[in-house]
Amino acid sequence: MRPEDFYGNILGLTDQKLISEAVKASEFRTLRQGEYLIRQGTIPTQLYFLLEGIVRGFMLDVNGRDITDCICFRRGEPIMPDNDFTQPASITIEALEDCELICIPLVEVEHMLKNYPFLWELYQRFLLHSANMHRELKIATYQYSAVQRYQWFLEKYPGLIDQIPHKYIASLLNMTPVTLSKMRKILKENGGGPLWEQKPEARPGEKTGGTK
Repeated sequence: MRPEDFYGNILGLTDQKLISEAVKASEFRTLRQGEYLIRQGTIPTQLYFLLEGIVRGFMLDVNGRDITDCICFRRGEPIMPDNDFTQPASITIEALEDCELICIPLVEVEHMLKNYPFLWELYQRFLLHSANMHRELKIATYQYSAVQRYQWFLEKYPGLIDQIPHKYIASLLNMTPVTLSKMRKILKENGGGPLWEQKPEARPGEKTGGTK
């Protein structure tokens, strides 16, 4: 894909002068499976957009446990650890399969935001999408049963269950790989039908009729 096609067809930019500036400042990058794009604690210098592949963001808890924070797989998604580009990254970005990215220096991004105010609408759209995804994940994590969380993942991330290691999916959904395997079995036995009507998992000391 040519950079001008990406900015015009994927991001929907129409100002030819802006597209020309973005193309001149951009370059393609290949990220191999297992490679890190951005490491936690470092300050990013590039804005990345996903063309092909799958990446995840993760952090380590106090015990050194790997926790998946997000998974990106849609073409055109910005791949950045945080909304504030000036701060050290709060998560590490890792390729889950070979990826193709288009990147542009953040200094150029800041320059274009100043010269083309309408770009803020695109920027805000990205922020809103990221906030909504994290909000939905938080709701699923704390209010859904394990099987509901799994079905939520299937709907929000179509096809990824067969493309990436299940340990990362389990981590994203706040369950163990063993639990994820059980949820897959439950859904398969149910014929893949909806299970949203089930009650959330019980809190300590509570009872529930939902599937665990």
